[in-house]
Amino acid sequence: MNSTVVDAVTLASSASWNTVFGGAFVVLLVGVALYAVAIPQGGRRWWGLAALVAVLVFASLAVGSEVARPLLLDAAALAAVALVWIQDAPQAKAAARTYLVMLVLAVIFMEAGFSLAGEGSLPPAAPLDKLAVGLVIVGFGLKLALVPFYFWLPGLAEHAKPMTTALIVSVVDIAAFGELAHLRLTAPWVFTAHTGLWLALALLSMFGGALLALAQRNLKRMLAFSTIDDMGYLLLGVTVGSQAGMSGAILAAISHAFFKVLLFGSVGLAESQSGSDLTLDSRGMAARYPVSAAVFIVSALGMIGVPPLFGFIGRWRLYLAGVELGGVWLALAMAVATGLALLYYVRAFHRVWMGQPEENVTSGEPRMAVVVMIVLVLIMLAAGLFPGWLTGLIG
Repeated sequence: MNSTVVDAVTLASSASWNTVFGGAFVVLLVGVALYAVAIPQGGRRWWGLAALVAVLVFASLAVGSEVARPLLLDAAALAAVALVWIQDAPQAKAAARTYLVMLVLAVIFMEAGFSLAGEGSLPPAAPLDKLAVGLVIVGFGLKLALVPFYFWLPGLAEHAKPMTTALIVSVVDIAAFGELAHLRLTAPWVFTAHTGLWLALALLSMFGGALLALAQRNLKRMLAFSTIDDMGYLLLGVTVGSQAGMSGAILAAISHAFFKVLLFGSVGLAESQSGSDLTLDSRGMAARYPVSAAVFIVSALGMIGVPPLFGFIGRWRLYLAGVELGGVWLALAMAVATGLALLYYVRAFHRVWMGQPEENVTSGEPRMAVVVMIVLVLIMLAAGLFPGWLTGLIG
């Protein structure tokens, strides 16, 4: 395939991905906004910064410049830092500082790596190629909170407002992941010549995220590590780079974005009404907040790819990509990681949502927040039952 055809394929793929991501982000941002009306996440500053994040992300999808796009995404991430920083709690400000430091380091590493790699689709001379790839891996690892570069996400998830965390992991980070997928098309040597490194990072994130999630007592911290776990699957798909791998990664990224908004939304609703964080010591939340409990368990099943929810469509393709790369052994490893994910979700549902509720827990669920979560669940169900229109667009 000559370079002209490769460029045409790259442009077509990027355009279709941007369309899918853009449509998904519109739905999610409307849902986040309505949820934030029902359960306030902050004052005017929060709304202004959330709007700025949205504008910058959409601008990054709209521009064709290879230079402007990552700059806009970095600016969106900085606005997300401010979303956390404006909270009064000192723990939130500390989490924002850590996020800012990791983001700055990510930009430095990535820019240094891209500078060494050059603008062409061919690698630079050794050993610059290895150094460039190493810098890019660290940069994306820091930005996406992959293991072992996940330092900023758990504290942020625990102390930031739920919809702030949802914006970061479901919009800002998924848009950044889109840049990683774009890199797979424009500079495939970054992956094909160093498949072992990328695969190791993917498996570390899968298993490390799952095991660390099992070690958490705070539910929002558990969801942070489940995000890291899920990112490992997305990275594996991009590493493989085949049709199954790339389409599976993009489709799984969309389902990840929706289900993470739902998971943080269900936990955030219960916390806002009860006045305390949900931990493994909480009991009986389902009796007080039945819709939130149902949304939590459905979203957990969607995250791990249980049909007929939309998460199955991307996860199944990622398993096929795993077989392509590492045969049945890699597929079994992925299955074990999925089993660990099921374990921490089931434990959370059993320990937190089931059982006899505490007497001092306030019951009731804001109607608008409930409607938003139900609509998003129905969208994921409909997309899982009738995926053809979306899979046809992705390829």
